[in-house]
Amino acid sequence: MRKTLLVALREFRQHVTSRGFLLGAFATPLILLAIWVFGGGFSVGTQEGPLQEVVEAEQQDAPIGYVDRAGLIQTIPDPVPSDAFRPYGDVDAAQAALDRGDISAYYVVPEDYRESGAVERVSPQFATAPGDLESFRWVLVRNIFPEADAERMSRLRWPFGGAGPTFVPVDAGEEGGAGGAGDTMLPFVVTIAVMLPLFSGGGYLFQSLTKEKGSRVMEVLLVSLRPRQLLAGKLLGLGALILVQYGIWLAIAGAALAVTGQQAAQLLAGVSLSAGEVLLILPYALGGFGLYAAVMAGVGALAPDVESTRGWVFVLTLPMMIPLYLWMAIVNAPHGPLAVILSLFPYSAPVGMLMRLTAATVPAWQVAVSLGLLGLAMVGTIWLTARLFRAQTLLSGESLSLARFWAALRAG
Repeated sequence: MRKTLLVALREFRQHVTSRGFLLGAFATPLILLAIWVFGGGFSVGTQEGPLQEVVEAEQQDAPIGYVDRAGLIQTIPDPVPSDAFRPYGDVDAAQAALDRGDISAYYVVPEDYRESGAVERVSPQFATAPGDLESFRWVLVRNIFPEADAERMSRLRWPFGGAGPTFVPVDAGEEGGAGGAGDTMLPFVVTIAVMLPLFSGGGYLFQSLTKEKGSRVMEVLLVSLRPRQLLAGKLLGLGALILVQYGIWLAIAGAALAVTGQQAAQLLAGVSLSAGEVLLILPYALGGFGLYAAVMAGVGALAPDVESTRGWVFVLTLPMMIPLYLWMAIVNAPHGPLAVILSLFPYSAPVGMLMRLTAATVPAWQVAVSLGLLGLAMVGTIWLTARLFRAQTLLSGESLSLARFWAALRAG
């Protein structure tokens, strides 16, 4: 165990100061923040101009319902069309209207709205800034302050509270719907943010093995180490490196929230994840790292150099990348056959299930099956990779092929 920990420490120290790690840990989130702040790439905050002008420019494709438990809304003020919003006595009636297709969404204004500023928007669609948001904002403002002049109205731009309404996606069926989750890039952005460090960790492991083999450092290491101690140490060291990168990203995100205030809060409000679903990110992240790192370690064990294995790396990691290529199809139909299969298949589940969780509520049994299969696949892949970690395999200069791969497994 001591030798394994020494390898882990060496691997961690080697990469934590590398240019690639520093760029991934600091430059990537800072560039995304710069695009958001200065270019408006991810901005969903307040729109410029008087609120009434924003309302006039806003377009609604279908009526929107509302349940006013606080008893605030007495009239639908101009310039909002009188038929744009329909009142309902309770949530059951509004949900029934939504199921029939009479309305495309509904708002719920709770009894303690004046104290909390909390509002829910329920729809089968996943959108951070829907086309009725400013209109309903205007309805609330004008009903709460019917006598307010234009100057005062300009200061009442956020009647929903600092973070905006909580968007609650409901089951839209297998077909999804136009204008659904695909209207926002948040599922894609969140998935990339979680999975990018995992792919980087596998890449570090692959590069480390091929570099050590090319420079003959591997021969020195294997004098005092068992090959499987080397594999375990590298996996532990790079796992710790990924945790550090996540910590840096969380620190930068916290600083961004503190600086940007309600704009960032409203952006995050569009990601409808419960506390339990947020906790699920960890096992999927660990499973994704275990699978991807083990695959890359296996290729690195057999490969004589980086250049000769680029095609192999692409083919072996393609299952994890498929959900990223098909992300719009997944988030627009999160309960469709394609999304379900990709979220259950172990080698695409870390990305596919995370994307589904970001876009919709996933049945608990599917999450349990997905995690179980992912765990088995991770253990099995690491076990197969460990069979490849033998001195004669690591020190061989033969080219990578299916025949050599099969022979190495049988010999292990």
